[in-house]
Amino acid sequence: MSFATRIIPPSYCNQDSDLGSFLSDLVEEAQSNGSSHYLSISFETDYSDPLAVLEAVHTPEMPICYMEKPSNEFSIAAGDRLISRTFSGSSRFEQGRLWANSIFQKTLIAGDTRCPGSGPTLFVAATFEAERENQEQPPPLQIFLPRWQVLRSHGSNFLVFNIEISSTSSPEIVIREFNRQLDKIRGLRFNSSRATDPRSVRVGEATERYDYEAAVEKALSEINSMNLSKIVLARQLSFNTSSPLPPFSIAHGLREKFPDCHTFCISCPDHNMMVGASPETILRASGNAIETEALAGSAPRGLSAGKDAQWGKTLFGEDKAIREHNLVIQSILRRLRSIGVQKCQEGKSRLLRLANLQHVKTPLRATIERETHPFEVLSALHPTPAMGGSPREIALPLVRKLEKHPRGWYSGVTGWLDARGRGEFIVPIRCGRISPKTLTLYAGAGLVEGSVPKQEKLETDWKLQAMLEVITGRRTLPGS
Repeated sequence: MSFATRIIPPSYCNQDSDLGSFLSDLVEEAQSNGSSHYLSISFETDYSDPLAVLEAVHTPEMPICYMEKPSNEFSIAAGDRLISRTFSGSSRFEQGRLWANSIFQKTLIAGDTRCPGSGPTLFVAATFEAERENQEQPPPLQIFLPRWQVLRSHGSNFLVFNIEISSTSSPEIVIREFNRQLDKIRGLRFNSSRATDPRSVRVGEATERYDYEAAVEKALSEINSMNLSKIVLARQLSFNTSSPLPPFSIAHGLREKFPDCHTFCISCPDHNMMVGASPETILRASGNAIETEALAGSAPRGLSAGKDAQWGKTLFGEDKAIREHNLVIQSILRRLRSIGVQKCQEGKSRLLRLANLQHVKTPLRATIERETHPFEVLSALHPTPAMGGSPREIALPLVRKLEKHPRGWYSGVTGWLDARGRGEFIVPIRCGRISPKTLTLYAGAGLVEGSVPKQEKLETDWKLQAMLEVITGRRTLPGS
């Protein structure tokens, strides 16, 4: 930290805190150094719903990021970029690590930051692909420090504001801006007219980019030739809509229906929005501990307890499901070892039962013995074998060849990282890209020896239900 030791930030802030002399010292520091830096202030506040805040204040031009897992009592949302950067290529996460460290080093932190996600927090979105094929696609890695974020965690609620302090900054103007933003969010009057029922929007019939079953046949021929052990092929279905779909109403429906998933919203560069509810966490970082998970194998839910248990038991006993899950576990362990993470504890495999599907999940936890940045772990794990395949160097080019179009944010990475190294990152799946007149839904399936094309397509139909039922009120594809 390059700040003079005489500048001691307040450890607690609320709307009544007198920040005048503190801000004056920061401006003097900027003037003496001839360079700017950042200030992050965390205010503890009363109950707040980050998704409701977004719904109330969002405009099409406002970049945002939102993640919530109701069963973990955690929700975070951020809006407006104070500073951002994009990266591409095979070293994108390493470039992002260096940039993120430089931002945190130039940021002074005031207020209570005991909760993960409080204080200065960077919001991250990475595409499935490492390179950007054209300007219509999102950047391969995008990181931004927001002007504001809202956090709710286990009964605690925080507002965080970030601002640049330069030699020309005025403490009085900074205080007025903080108070204005604080009053704006704390005093929101939620407008129900923005909460449109997505089922009131007519969704046309699906248009698919390629013949999925034919592509599965080609992929299986490569597997049978022993060129690879697993590959994941995804479908992209596009629908015309009669009017714009409401992303935050859809997110609300998803968080209610899938409390054990991470509901998310990510702004796209063209002002469109990715919305979904993902069951897959790629990384959770806290101090010197990291957690990830193997998630593979899918079965529907049963109409009775017995039928439900029968489907679940199938996942633990079917050769194809066991093979697919073990491939994911072994690939994760191998990738962690490649960055020096040797001691990884493998938890017991269990069923993750969602409203429409059940999966086998195996948690993995490791204690880091050397300084390993979360972005280094992401670089090793992404794309996960549950999203791309194994071996990676053979599976990924074949994915691109067979799918015929980049995936973008779908099956990439999104999440957040705070200044203490705490963070959580998910794989954006079970999601849709919402444009003013178009909806694109995504779903994929893992292919291994023994996969059947028709059954794999049926599995993607099950996964599409997550978005379809919330948007249309139906489980079947429009037009079917």
